[in-house]
Order: sequence, then structure tokens, then C-alpha cells
Amino acid sequence: MNVRQKLLGGYLLVALMVAATALIAWRADNASAEKAAAQEAAQLARGIAKDIAHGLPVATRDEVVTPLYYSQMALDNYLQRLHATQQRDVVVVNTGQYVLGDVIHENVGTEFHHDAGDEVGRTIADGAARVFVETSPDYPDGIKQVVVPMDNRGGLTIGAVILEYTPLYDQMMAGARQAQTIILSSATVAMLLVLALGFVLSGSVTRRIISLTTAVRIIRSGDYSHRVPPTGRDEIGKLAVAFNSMAEKLERSAQDILAKEYTDSILANAGEGICGIDAMGRIAFANEAAGRITGLGIDGLLQREAVMVLPEAGQSLAPGTTEGLLQRPDGTSIRIEYTVSVIEKNDRPMGGVIVLRDVSRQRALEYDLRHQALHDGLTGLPNRKLLLDRLEHALTRSRASGEQIALLYLDLDGFKRVNDSLGHNAGDLLLRTAAERLTAVLRPHDTVARLGGDEFAVLLEGASPPVVEALATACLEALARPFVVHAREALVTVSIGVVPDSARYTDADEVVRNADVAMYAAKDQGKNRFMIFENRMHEQLLNRLDQEARLRDAVHRGELRLHLQPVVGVPDGRMHGVEALVRWQDPERGLQQPGTFIPLAEETGMIVEIDRWILREACHTVRQWQQHSPQTAPDWVSVNLSAAHLELADLTGQVAYALAATGLSPHCLVLELTETVLMRDLAVTAARLQELRDLGVRIAIDDFGTGYSSLGYLRDIPVDVLKIDRSFITGLVGNGRQQELVSAVIQLGHTLGLRVVAEGIEDADQLALLTVMGCKFAQGYHLGRPEAVGALYERRQKETATAHPG
Repeated sequence: MNVRQKLLGGYLLVALMVAATALIAWRADNASAEKAAAQEAAQLARGIAKDIAHGLPVATRDEVVTPLYYSQMALDNYLQRLHATQQRDVVVVNTGQYVLGDVIHENVGTEFHHDAGDEVGRTIADGAARVFVETSPDYPDGIKQVVVPMDNRGGLTIGAVILEYTPLYDQMMAGARQAQTIILSSATVAMLLVLALGFVLSGSVTRRIISLTTAVRIIRSGDYSHRVPPTGRDEIGKLAVAFNSMAEKLERSAQDILAKEYTDSILANAGEGICGIDAMGRIAFANEAAGRITGLGIDGLLQREAVMVLPEAGQSLAPGTTEGLLQRPDGTSIRIEYTVSVIEKNDRPMGGVIVLRDVSRQRALEYDLRHQALHDGLTGLPNRKLLLDRLEHALTRSRASGEQIALLYLDLDGFKRVNDSLGHNAGDLLLRTAAERLTAVLRPHDTVARLGGDEFAVLLEGASPPVVEALATACLEALARPFVVHAREALVTVSIGVVPDSARYTDADEVVRNADVAMYAAKDQGKNRFMIFENRMHEQLLNRLDQEARLRDAVHRGELRLHLQPVVGVPDGRMHGVEALVRWQDPERGLQQPGTFIPLAEETGMIVEIDRWILREACHTVRQWQQHSPQTAPDWVSVNLSAAHLELADLTGQVAYALAATGLSPHCLVLELTETVLMRDLAVTAARLQELRDLGVRIAIDDFGTGYSSLGYLRDIPVDVLKIDRSFITGLVGNGRQQELVSAVIQLGHTLGLRVVAEGIEDADQLALLTVMGCKFAQGYHLGRPEAVGALYERRQKETATAHPG
């Protein structure tokens, strides 16, 4: 067998291996497509489950995320949108496998039983995603389904999401078939190429001889870089090695001849200035860039002493890199950087080379970058990084000299209101003006810095306590004056935290942290003031952060408790309704009253979630009571709504969902809002309340008389109940003028068709006076304190049993 036959046999074997590999890849791709379809469907279903259980992403930072399963309308809209835009059919079930949401509305509320193997139930039980085929008379071939668990934020499984992925499966398999076609086609082409290559290789010997002949002709034309691959150890391979050796020697000779020409061309066209100096320090060579940079030209540089041309050179040139300002003959100056290298032969200096370049623009850019890195882009003031650096140096100097330093931490009060109402441009203008005012009232050597947002800091050096207090007061007064932005007056104040004698603290970060803590203490004290840091402030802040962290998880951990306070009829004394009140069973501090945690919840935005819990729990509790003991159950329950909750666009949907989920009649629910909350935006508030009334829910004005003290808005806001604030009831006995006022409010409410409830009844005399005035409903400790649901239920059962012993 000759060489050609061996090569052809080997390439035929390779072609068969390619065919076998293609078949294996075809089968693997088919299996991979089926698995990928199931995995992709499961991933999509998990994303949908997270949207439903946790809520859709919010558009603004302060917006509250609402789980979709709270609202049947929101869930239905979400599923319909998936069906319309992405052609995805999704079914949402609870842990009992009852359908909560489906594109087909008739299926909502029915039990899902289309998986013969109970895949849905097993997924809810163990949390693992599964696939199954749903069969029905309409789809005899079956519908491929994937089911994944649906977990709430606390990690509790509350149901499952079932996603049809037959289209996705078909799409994956179609793509796989296309890939399989490509694989088989590629394999066929590869086999043909392998066979063709075998035939080509058989004529390689002839081509090697031809390549040598061609190489000789190329060398003869003057291209000495050409080489012949020295393949093989036969005579042709040895001839190729000899030819390459000859070509290499010819190429070295040609390179030596061209080296000087190349060097001269490179030096002449280099972007950096290059000068050659002789042993006497004179310039013997210069390129065009050197003449341009120095402004002397090539002729002006030749034979000049280098030390007379270069800045900072001194009496002689020293090896190394130097930077300096070069004065040019035309009167201009530039900053140059030059490097001197010595040329030696036999350890004796024979001259040197100078490489110089213009670094003026580079240094200017570096300065700008440093300035931007250390200064605020909006106000031009030092930023946090530069402040900390200056503060560290000031602390070092203070510890050495004993000079007192102080730090002020300032935060604008009401800036967000200006930013939201007048726009960010107006807010930026206000911040620049505030920076100018602060700089104007402080001393020239004081450092005013912007830390970000509406926060500033002031470093005071050489400032005794009286000076610190005087400058802090000056800052308060400067920022209290009205700001004129876009032809409108804007009023803001400032809260300031002060750390005097800052050198007694460890480092700059601790000083800034303490000043920040004192600033928050000033805000807690009513804002528009300065507070000097005390160690107890830091402890209070840590306690507050700890309480905030525990309160944030209180709803999910089931720590909230519902208490009910009776609303009693006058004069029959029967409990007609109840007001829902919340308590917090703090695991560390026990049962907490609302006053200890509701203000914190309102400040952090957690009040919305607490309100929703109270709404659902109150509706569920009263509905259960009405079903089990209708003779003792209240006719209605009142639930307080915060200002943050009233501003939510889906408030009506949340209330409707709570009523639908619990089965409570809308006429049994009263939503209470204070006067101040109602009057924030009268037009928006009236429309929102009307939506709630259209559901059948009644609206109550809580703490009436403590807000705007104007009766005119009663005709503009749709309300049903008027609750007289306890401040009007306290001191009612023996105060004739106050009695006339309360009597007038009661008569006005009855004239407008409103239910009037007097709050804060503490004794029998107050109740007697209200009875004479015609008040029909009352609430207070004299009539019943807030109680846990179970305790109130048992007391009512006993009272009813006593009243009707038979």
C-alpha cells in the first residue's frame, strides 16, 4: 500500500467518525430541547409567582409594593395582560387547590383537578416544580403544564402557579429540528471535505517541489523574507532547509542596509521630542517634534547647550525624568516632562538621549479630575471625601495644639416637599442658594461641604463652644429666610447636629456619625433647631433602629394583635359597633400600645402594611362573630386609615378585596380618617372617598374639631359618620360654652344626616349631658375599654346570657 492509499484510508475513517458524532449530537439535542422547554417554563412560572406573591416592581422609591393576591382585580388584570401580550395561560391556586385566578373567569373559585397524578398538590407540599400533561375532551393530545410553588415574603407557601407551556415546547422542538438539520448538513459537508482533503494530500509531494521552485523565483525578485516550510525528512525536506538558510542570510544583509533609513524615518516622525546630546552636553540631533515643542525649531536646537533649553536642569543634566515650565521664544509657556538617558561605551559616557513631551493638557485634565472627585458638582462645595480628609487633618492639628474644632451636620426640613411640588430644577436652585447662604454667614476658613441630597456639613476650626453655638444659630437664621425659586417662595428650615470639641473622638468617621445622630435628635425635638451630641443620643438611635427592624417583620411573624372598643348606643347602652385598634406583641418588650410604634410606622412607611392587616383582620373577625353569635355581634366595625394609605391608587381595590375575601357586608365597615388627612387634597380625597362609598362602605371623620375647624368642607366631602374628638368632651361638665358648642355639632351632624359619635367618655356625668343633648352614640373608657377579641366576645356572651336567662 503506497502513501496515497494510506492517506485515503485514514481520511475515510475520519469521515465515518464525523457521521457517528453527528448522530449522537442529533439525539442529544432532541433530549436537551425537551429539558430546556420544561426548565424555561418553570423559570417563567417562578417569576409570575413572585410577582403575584410579592407584588410588581414600583416606579418610585417611596411607593409600597402590594402583593397581587391581595386584590382579585389586580390579579385578574395581571393574568389577562400575560395572556394578551405574551400568550401565556396561567392558573393561580391556593393551598387547597382552589383557583384564585384564571384567564377564564368561570374557573375562579373552582377546584383544580386536571392533573391525574396530583402534581399540584405535591408541589404545594414539597415546593418542587413539576410538569404534567393535562388531558381533556377538547385537547385529546394533552396540554403540557408546569407547576411551581407560590411563596410569600416570609417564605410560606400560599399556593401554586400553573403555566401552560405547550407553545414553548413546540417552539423549542422546532428550534431543535432546525439545529438537527444543520448538524446533519454540517456532518455531510465535513465528510465530503475530509474525502476531498484525502485526494488533495496525495498530490502534496508534487506541490512541495512546485513550492520550492516558486520560492526561488520570489527570492530572485528581492523579497528575502519568504520561506519554505521544511516538512519531511526526505530529500525535498533537506532541500527546503538549505533554501531557508540561504534566504535568512540574504534577509539579514538587506536589513542592515535599511536599518539606518528606518531609524531616521522613525525619529523624524515621532510624536515625542527626541534630542541627541554629545559628550559636551550640546544638542547634536533633534527631530521635528522637539523643535515644535520648544518653539526653537530643529536649527535653533542644534549646537545649543541642553541645560540652557530645558527647565529645572541646573548646571548639568542628570539621568532620570524631570518636569517643569518651559518658556518659549514667542512668550508662551508650557509644562513639559523630559527623560535623560546616558549613552556609554566601555564605561565611558559618550553623550545621551533626551525624550521630551508636552504634558500641559494632561496636567490640566488631572487637576479637573481631582477637583471633580473632591467637590460636589451642583454647589461646587467640598464633598464628603474632602470633608473627611480635612477633618482628619484638623483632628491631628487639634490634638497637637489643643485648638478646639467642631462639626455641624445640617439637614434641610421640608426640602422633599419643595422638590416634589416645584420640580428637581427648583430643588437644585434651592440647594445652590442654601450653599451660598451658609458660606456667607460662616468664617472664611470654615469648610462648608455638601454630603449629598439636602445634607450639608460645616467644619469649624478654632471655635470655642460660644462661637460654635453662635455660628449654628446663624445657619438656622440664614436658611429660615424664604427662598425664591422660579418666581415662587419656598420655606424650609434646617435641623443641625453639633459635635463640639471633636478631637476627643477616635476619627473623622466617628465625629460625622455623632453629628448625624445629633441632627436626628434635633428633628425628633421638632426640627428648626440645633442639638449638641450626647452619648445617650446614640443609644436612643440604636434602640430606634432595633425597634424599626423588629416592627418591619411584625406582620409576617404574626405579632400584631387586634383589640376592639365598643361603640355604645345612647341611652339604651347596647353595643352597636366596635372600633378596631392594633397592639404589638413585641417579643422583647411585651404588649405595646399604638403610641409606642404607630409614629415610627408612619415615618418609615410600614403603616400601610399594618393598615392592611387591621382591615383584613377586623373584617374577618366581625364576620366570624356575626356568623357564630349574631345576637351579640356588632353591627359594624370602624377601621382607621393613615394618610399614606389614602394616597395609594389601589385603596378601593384593597378594601373590595378584604370584603370579598372575608364575606363581610360593605355596610358593616366604616373607614375612619382624620380631618387633617381629609383636607390634604380636597378634590382627590373627595373622589377617592366616593369610590369607597360606591362599594357600600361608610366614611367617618375621626377627631372632628381638631384639624381645620371649618364646617364648610362637610358639604364637599362624602362622609357618613362624625366622631367628636375627646378634647371637646374633657371638661364638658360645668362648662356651659363648651356644652353649647358640642350640642351645636351634634345637631349639625344630625341635620346633615350623619351618625354622630362622641369619643372619650370617662364618667357618668359626661354621658348624662350627651344624652340630654341628643347624642345617639358614644365611646370611651366609661363604656368599655379596648379589649382583645376573645375577651370582648366572652363578656358579650355572658351579658347576653344574664339579660336573657331563659
